Amino acid sequence: MSDLFTLDSEAQLRLLRVMEASFRIFKRSHFFLWAQGELQVFIPHATLVCVSGDLATSMLYHDIFSWQAMAPGDDQRAAERGCLPIAPLIDQWLRSRCKPLVLDASTMNTGNAARAIGGYALCHGAPEARGEQGSFFVFLGLPEAPSCRTLFALHMLMPHLHLAWHRMREGELHGNRFKAAESPLTTREVEVLIWVRDGKTNNEIGRILDISPLTVKNHIQRILRKLNASNRAQAVACGVSFGLLERPVESRI
Repeated sequence: MSDLFTLDSEAQLRLLRVMEASFRIFKRSHFFLWAQGELQVFIPHATLVCVSGDLATSMLYHDIFSWQAMAPGDDQRAAERGCLPIAPLIDQWLRSRCKPLVLDASTMNTGNAARAIGGYALCHGAPEARGEQGSFFVFLGLPEAPSCRTLFALHMLMPHLHLAWHRMREGELHGNRFKAAESPLTTREVEVLIWVRDGKTNNEIGRILDISPLTVKNHIQRILRKLNASNRAQAVACGVSFGLLERPVESRI
């Protein structure tokens, strides 16, 4: 990757949005939607293998996130059979001084590994001084060899990917839920989004909340921006995923 490589202004803004979205990851569903959604803008992939633990001693936990349907346990067993050579990949990555690894399925020695990679694979991680808090990520099924843009984005996004992955893991280990105080939306914005979910128009929401339709429109624009959503339906889907729409609201009609 060239040290002089930079993104244009539009790509920089999109990258910033991907980073901002990572701060709202607290549950498995959050991580899945981010990895298979916003993250795809810069690192298009079919499957993401996430590894945490002591990378130096291979005392590892790993999980797989993919849109591809698999029978329960198939993804875990595939990795354990060696179709995804996680430990050797980590060792190779550590020996290369933690530089991103690019794998080409056409050059793999075994058919199982080539099928698992599905084109190209991109590997990178974040070693931690305490060992057990390291992370390693394998992006499988890239449609083409990673470009300078992809590698640049990988470097920029790695700290966010690392923290989001560990935050999700900590939440599962300790049973934490996404707290209302952590919501990116204000109470009023949540109210508006709930009525959007229920199919209300801006005029109807305005009458319900006793505010003008223009104020409703402004609320919705802020909601779309905060949730990194492109339309009302996507904003509702994000709100449901984040658990923002679980609290009932009282109608004034």
